Amino acid sequence: MPERKPIIPPEMSPNPALSPGIQVGDTLYVSGQIAVDASGNVVGENDCEAQTQQVMANIQAVVKAVGGSMNNVVKITCFLTDVANYPAYSKVRAETFPSNPPASSTVIVAGLVRPELLVEVEAVVHLL
Repeated sequence: MPERKPIIPPEMSPNPALSPGIQVGDTLYVSGQIAVDASGNVVGENDCEAQTQQVMANIQAVVKAVGGSMNNVVKITCFLTDVANYPAYSKVRAETFPSNPPASSTVIVAGLVRPELLVEVEAVVHLL
């Protein structure tokens, strides 16, 4: 089995409980990203569009840390706390992946790790 390499972008604070990403061979698994900035502050409280933009920026930081781009993302899974926020999430997803979007699943959940969070997204990335 190829070596598992933790990926921690310089702009993200290390978390002893998880790695923002794990690279195994030419595959990168990006942990669920939430709308927090480099200081750990929630971005866009009560605003799913702003939170999704921060989430996608966080995913991009992990992907970029291994030399990839968002074009390398092949699968995303989104967790939303309210189906009413789907249009805002969908808008940002379309802006993030304007052509050749990745496979995608969206799940409505009762809540996320912090009550002010509305969206979390994880990704699978194929590095060429």
